[in-house]
Amino acid sequence: MLGDRVRELRQERGLTQGRLAELAGVSRQLVGAVEAGRHLPRVDSAAAIARMLGTTVEALLATETRDAVGVLVDPPEGTLVRIARVGEQLVCVPVGGSGESWAAADAVVRGGALQLFDPERPAAVVAGCDPAIGLTARLVEGDAGPRVVSVPTSSMAAVEALAAGRSHAVMVHGPRGMLPAPPVAVQRWRVARWQVGLAAVRDLPVGWAQDALAGRRRVVQREAGAGSQLAFERAVRATGSATSTTIAGPRAAGHTDAAWRASTDGLVAVTIEPSALAMDLGFHPLETHESELWIATEHLEFAGVRGFVEELTGGRVRRRLEAIGGYDLSGCGTRIAA
Repeated sequence: MLGDRVRELRQERGLTQGRLAELAGVSRQLVGAVEAGRHLPRVDSAAAIARMLGTTVEALLATETRDAVGVLVDPPEGTLVRIARVGEQLVCVPVGGSGESWAAADAVVRGGALQLFDPERPAAVVAGCDPAIGLTARLVEGDAGPRVVSVPTSSMAAVEALAAGRSHAVMVHGPRGMLPAPPVAVQRWRVARWQVGLAAVRDLPVGWAQDALAGRRRVVQREAGAGSQLAFERAVRATGSATSTTIAGPRAAGHTDAAWRASTDGLVAVTIEPSALAMDLGFHPLETHESELWIATEHLEFAGVRGFVEELTGGRVRRRLEAIGGYDLSGCGTRIAA
């Protein structure tokens, strides 16, 4: 453990906790808490302690492991993950497959636990399928603000993560009056309205959407229970010519992934209008959905959560979403009475 290695190196150099603290420019209480395993120092404090001990932060943490659970599912061996603490529970979510995503990783799964790359830092966990979550998280962290771990998933899975205490906040969507009941005490904000529907490359023959709903075309769909998937299934039933279970096609991880599959594979995809517009796809609307941000009341004062709300409802996110199109942001940031 980190504390054991700090103690061993300090004693090897004949330093007291007080003397190490003095040399590193930190408090003796911080050194004591680190050695006792009660505290992980900030990056600058950890670097100063490591320097006075003749080593590096990376070396101190080379075998530092922590038990954690996945926000959605426990990741397999060797997975790069981002981490955050929700209450007393350490949670993790896999990073994507690109080099840019790898740079954001905090740890790797080794032997059923997490091997940390750097000292653990506080982060807000926000789950949901709206691409605005990832946009907001990137803007918050880009200004050296609080860390935000975005978890792309369906509204249903996001609500389950909130209920399990594995997420500070979620964004959910559905037709007006059809959102699920919050599983815990939350504060709610309006975010946007957008249309759920079918997207496809623009050179498909006329009637491609009707063909897809009738089961005559393969359709990229979402997981069972996702808000957009439910909208698709309602539309299929309304045609009376097919059922959703008879329509073939792969499953996408989110709205952006679905739109990308439509763009690259030439399939019809269940997604939202903003994602279709971002990929320059044709779009056939099925339903208008409202998107809300829910924050567990117990986490309202957490710095990462406050930073996320301020950025999501601020001008920088609004300007970018308006440039994409498809977002009706009237009322964004309005608090919804319980």
